[in-house]
Amino acid sequence: MDPAHVQHYLFGLLAIGNNIPALGAFLAQTQGMPRRQVWRVILSTSAVCLIALLLFMGCGLAVLRVFGITISSFQIAGGLLLGLLGLEMMGQGRAAPTGEIPAASEAQVAGAFHRVLTNAVVPIGIPLTVGAGTFSAVVLFANTAARNGTSDSLLIAILALVLINALVFRFAGTVMHRLGSLGLMIFTRIMGLFTLAIGVEFVVRGLSSVVADLMTP
Repeated sequence: MDPAHVQHYLFGLLAIGNNIPALGAFLAQTQGMPRRQVWRVILSTSAVCLIALLLFMGCGLAVLRVFGITISSFQIAGGLLLGLLGLEMMGQGRAAPTGEIPAASEAQVAGAFHRVLTNAVVPIGIPLTVGAGTFSAVVLFANTAARNGTSDSLLIAILALVLINALVFRFAGTVMHRLGSLGLMIFTRIMGLFTLAIGVEFVVRGLSSVVADLMTP
């Protein structure tokens, strides 16, 4: 394990796969629930995110080969996707929560726990916490890790990402109170800038590979 690579992968994934956009939906769904049930929601969300990320890390490249897509093409497409996502995060706050959490009725709190667990998977887990941008980044990082032998660092970064998001959910009420709507907007825009930069890097790498292939006799 290379700590430098873990930091690189984790920072890139955190910029895209943080659960700040999911806080509003999460708090609305879990308002008034006993702490044990809230933990079940958090575990369900974390589990689905971890499984999805590991599947894309392990099988993403194989899926590309099945469809005949080169890694260079996927780098360019993924970079464009991340770039658009970054622009959206900076311009519109990526639908960041406003801090106004709808009040849940007693009937919702008492009789809809299974529906809440379902919502913990979609949309709280996917796509609000990890979405298409995160999956694209994981596939591209997996390709990089396979070439330089840092797959273990990427795995640790994914585990750390899921753990950090779980802790943010656990202390979501405090986070919302401390940051406020303005703080969340500023944080989201900063993450959008890093997401855009990562997307540009992927596009440059993909184009460089395409140009190198064209120049090869």
